[in-house]
Amino acid sequence: MLFGTVTDIKGGISLFLKRLTKKPVFNRSLFRKQLLSYFITVLIPTFMIVSVYSYTISEDLKSQLKQTSDNSVQRVSKNIQDMIDQINYFSLQLSFVPDMNRMLKNPSQFTLYDYYQLKEQVRNQITSSELFESVYVYSALNERFMTSGEGLYDAASFFDQPVLDQIRQNADKSFWYEVRDDYITFYKAIPVTETKPLGTVVVNIPKDRFLHTIYNLNNSSDHNVYIIDSNGTAISSISEAKQNAINRLAASAALQKIRIDNQAYFANTQAVQDNGWTVVSLIPYEVYKELFAKKMSKLMLIVFVVFLIGLAIAYAFAVRMYNPWKKIIEVITASGDNKPSSDEYLLVSGAISSMMDTIKQNEPVMKDHLISDILRNNVTDKISARLEQAGSTFPHPHYAVIVAVFDALRPEDEEDPQRKLIMYSMVSETLKKYLPAEGTVLDRSKLGFIVNVPESGMDASIRELIHQCFAEMNAVAQEELNVSLQLIVSDAGSPERLYVAYEQIRRMLNYKAVINRSDVVFVQDHTSELKFVYPLLLQKQLIHSVTAMNPGKASQCVDELFQQYIYKSKYPFEKLQGMIVVLMSSVLNELLKEGHDIGSLNDEVDIFKLNECRNNDQLYQFMMEHISKIIGFLEAQQDKQVTNQYVAKTIAYMEAHYTSNLSITEIAERIGVSSGHLSRTFKAETGKSMLEYLTEFRINKSKELLNSCNDSLHEIGQSVGYNDVQSFIRFFKKYEGMTPGEYRKST
Repeated sequence: MLFGTVTDIKGGISLFLKRLTKKPVFNRSLFRKQLLSYFITVLIPTFMIVSVYSYTISEDLKSQLKQTSDNSVQRVSKNIQDMIDQINYFSLQLSFVPDMNRMLKNPSQFTLYDYYQLKEQVRNQITSSELFESVYVYSALNERFMTSGEGLYDAASFFDQPVLDQIRQNADKSFWYEVRDDYITFYKAIPVTETKPLGTVVVNIPKDRFLHTIYNLNNSSDHNVYIIDSNGTAISSISEAKQNAINRLAASAALQKIRIDNQAYFANTQAVQDNGWTVVSLIPYEVYKELFAKKMSKLMLIVFVVFLIGLAIAYAFAVRMYNPWKKIIEVITASGDNKPSSDEYLLVSGAISSMMDTIKQNEPVMKDHLISDILRNNVTDKISARLEQAGSTFPHPHYAVIVAVFDALRPEDEEDPQRKLIMYSMVSETLKKYLPAEGTVLDRSKLGFIVNVPESGMDASIRELIHQCFAEMNAVAQEELNVSLQLIVSDAGSPERLYVAYEQIRRMLNYKAVINRSDVVFVQDHTSELKFVYPLLLQKQLIHSVTAMNPGKASQCVDELFQQYIYKSKYPFEKLQGMIVVLMSSVLNELLKEGHDIGSLNDEVDIFKLNECRNNDQLYQFMMEHISKIIGFLEAQQDKQVTNQYVAKTIAYMEAHYTSNLSITEIAERIGVSSGHLSRTFKAETGKSMLEYLTEFRINKSKELLNSCNDSLHEIGQSVGYNDVQSFIRFFKKYEGMTPGEYRKST
């Protein structure tokens, strides 16, 4: 249905165009080209919108199908988990049967009558459940099976030997399953209350009963959902072709398209938690195609209407636009009465091409491109003449370069695409009020200007003008545009050395970290050969305050450093930035000398990231943050040492006085800290409470006495710190799973 609709639309459009072009006005070749261009202008966005909308429809349908499939898969997965939980609950019930525990622990004292009574109890528990076909209880100590229906068997005569093989092969597991021809057999170690299982309960469930329960547990139809075990074997009834196709599926959260017996399906998979099974839902691809065709038929009807409207609009525009071109053709042919030639388009195109060539020969190079080329040394001769040709007439013979650097004060403004153009317009207009200037946009946050000055160098009067200009534009930048502004100004010289001045500024901008956020920087002021005096005393004071973990003193050192060297310095910027690197490195080197392992600190304190600082305010924050991290590292090291000492003293005291009646308060007083702090510290360091540690130590000592002497339980309990024998027995059983007397007998 969908493809028929598309064909009908194409045929209708073709017939309509043939009839329309038979009209006299279409005999003009230029008119046909105009109509075609306008019509294509309508068709291209239409086809793009149709493509996007078709893709959206397809994805929405897939999403709907996947949601429906997910619901089915999740229901089946939950039902499987519920049944496994039922088996676990059944095992837990058996674990609490007294006779079951007695049989597993002391099978030699268990009579046949006792087995009969226990078998009846098990049978009564499974009779109420129609799910379980049969249950075996395996005793590991005597290798016997007690079945719910047949009776008692030893290992050699047991009728279901594959079950015995499974138990022996998986002795170290607490729960597993086996898919057999007609049954699904689940194995659960019992009793679940013991740390070391003494037997295994085996539950046999007919496969068809299991699947029927899984699919219908929620009163829903999930028969297109298949269950695959961890070995890739289908539990559900499934054809071999489907089995092979499902086994080739990759684990994915998205729908996967597969083919089975020349039919396409969408497959959705989900792993069942804990048991390694996979639930697979197959959705016939025909369902998707039918839904997609219905939606696309409506869309193509809309497209057909849009085509007709677009054709009408294109025809109207072509008729309207052809009349001016007709007059141009008449002028070119110099004959208003003569009929234009059939090659009208080539005639007009040639005339326009000739006219454009004439315009290009006399068109000046765009000013901003010219300024950019001059600064980048792409224009090396007759610079003054080239500027004049571009319409920029400068009265003075000397030129300087000014680079304006702006940064957003708020992070959300950094990606504003309009801000660059607004800044350029504002800076350019303000600068031209004070000095003759032309500029260009260099990159995202830099603007370049060539300014014309009367004398070489940079005398005081020009500096004053530039400062006044900066004050005006900086006020607008901060108050109205939320940006900070920096001006980097070169010396004035001949136009041929403009690129040299620009390169000096570019090198200086590599050290933005030591430049004020809003300031005018003259290159000449920072190229002097002043002898650089390294702040050795400040370095020693900073190292001392950091190693002494005194953040206040460290902050004072950084403040003094910035006041003396950064904010008002005339030193070259590269020396100032290098000074910061050496200073921070010396602090880390001092930590190494003191024996600290700063491997983890190196990931947090990266000195060379100061190159990312845009001004000295950010550099100040960078230094303070890194110094704070270093001090925090030292404090953590100190706290850890103190904590280790407290815990070691506590353990030593408890092991030396475990025979006494100890309390946390008494121990804390001996160590010299509060009881609450000691308890938290001990727990955090050892993972155990103080009482747990002391109890385990006492129990271990009592086990040594039970093995080595014949003292009474009362005497042994007192010797390990228990005045009450009942308390000793209770704690011993809690930690060992048996009473002291049972332990003595077992050893």
